[in-house]
Amino acid sequence: MGALQNDVLNCFDDLFLDFDSVAAKLNIHVNQLYNLKKTGKIGFKTLLKVAQLISGADYHHHMRDWCLKVTTTESIKHAFEYAAIKRDISLIDELLSAHRKDVSLSNYTQFYQMIYNYMVNTISIKDLKAHLDEMKCGKDKELKILKMIFNCYCLYHDQRFLSILEVASSIEKGISELGETRRGFFMECYLFRLAEVLAPAYLHLKDLPKARKYAEILLFSNICAKTNSDSYYYLGVSFMGEDEGKCLHYLREALRESVDSRDESIIRETRNTLKLYEGYFRYKNTGEIPTDLPSADSMLWGQNDPILRYFRLIGAGTMEELSRAYKVYTQEFNYLFQSSLVDDLVRIGLDATFANSMKDIRLNYEGESYFEKDFIRSFTFWSDYCGDICARS
Repeated sequence: MGALQNDVLNCFDDLFLDFDSVAAKLNIHVNQLYNLKKTGKIGFKTLLKVAQLISGADYHHHMRDWCLKVTTTESIKHAFEYAAIKRDISLIDELLSAHRKDVSLSNYTQFYQMIYNYMVNTISIKDLKAHLDEMKCGKDKELKILKMIFNCYCLYHDQRFLSILEVASSIEKGISELGETRRGFFMECYLFRLAEVLAPAYLHLKDLPKARKYAEILLFSNICAKTNSDSYYYLGVSFMGEDEGKCLHYLREALRESVDSRDESIIRETRNTLKLYEGYFRYKNTGEIPTDLPSADSMLWGQNDPILRYFRLIGAGTMEELSRAYKVYTQEFNYLFQSSLVDDLVRIGLDATFANSMKDIRLNYEGESYFEKDFIRSFTFWSDYCGDICARS
């Protein structure tokens, strides 16, 4: 009996679960479990469900072990993407060590070696595009889509948000065409990755319904605390021009989630971001530019942090300075902060009727929507189904 096969069946025995009850809870055909017992093979999405059935929210400690025990080429590919999407750097490293010499996986090991190097900062975001161009995908549809998504990461770093939207619809269509059977896990992971860049891109261009949609896709996926924190950040900032209370509420939720990440750099960034937006609203409410904001050195984007840059551009808040800042944001298609500048201009004398037409400027992309916000479900099975099993484990 294989190692993975033995582990899973022993877990069922420990919880006094027979195949029929497991199949019913996992919503799968019982033959999948008999096939596991006979051949040792199990679909990766089903394996992920099994881990959640056994351990609930703590499923990753099982998956971490099982990713190193899967034996089919398809499952190994899934294991690489699982490790990367969970940001488990050491698991990626172990998978690379285990499969680097497998010729049939050479394109995958090379690609995930690049991802690993990027995650540990051996490859900087500035150099990522050059490395990405060297990656070979062959006829592999999944790798081709992944390469396109990583190209969007590079566009995001360069703040080329329009360029992201120009390719996003074709990427999302390509993801939808992978199919929900054998490639279903890739569909979910790739949609998650695409949402990571589409949420801020739509936010920048002030297409707020779409920004919130992709933020909710990230949030519903519940893959990790850092992403949940990012999701709440996007939701919060989407309300910066509409509802101060909602904006700050979501930013506080972002801070709460960041604490769960146990990453001090993430916690510090999120806490400082909340302080920056509190300072932003003090300025909006009083007209006084705050002097107690976190420094650029303490922020990930430094001087380019959105709020710090906003205050740098508006200077003392004169008509000349605000008009110049408005021009900068308009040229960048940054319609979110452009609208904020219009409010500032109204406060010091710009005609409100004329200002409303300035605030309505935006670009709309009518790309077809292929996924609902709760499409990514592989990582949240435990919250709906583990129930009494988790309590007994």
